[in-house]
Amino acid sequence: MIVDGFIINYGTDQSAFSKGFYSKIVLSILYLIGSKDKSTIKRTDNSIDAAFHFSVFVLCIWMGVASFVLEGVSISRIVGIFLIFGGLAAFNLIDELLKVIRSKVTSPSILSYATEAALKILLFSVFCLALFFLTVGEWVWELKPFYEW
Repeated sequence: MIVDGFIINYGTDQSAFSKGFYSKIVLSILYLIGSKDKSTIKRTDNSIDAAFHFSVFVLCIWMGVASFVLEGVSISRIVGIFLIFGGLAAFNLIDELLKVIRSKVTSPSILSYATEAALKILLFSVFCLALFFLTVGEWVWELKPFYEW
């Protein structure tokens, strides 16, 4: 988010979509490497796994939203495929969030049920957005290589 807010100028830079994608994919890869680290000490929590799933989810949602907002980026079916993977990452993220909520809340309350319903609605929305991109979009890849910046 810091890179999006302070470093990349989405208003004037023609390569802003590519720069945003590459910065988020590098962060996701770093979280993936951190989550797959085979340490000798067993961890009881897997917060780095949740961070990895969140970074993949943010990358995919960002690609969908940026395709609507940025003028130089067209609606692509490839983004729809990324959104499906983002939905799969959201499955794991929702599972982690629900584990935390269930461990903090001893008895089920209306707030925990509302949170669970909101997360499931968000997940359904991601798959609906992916379906929209897959049906309306074109098979184009809007990312520019590093040497074209």
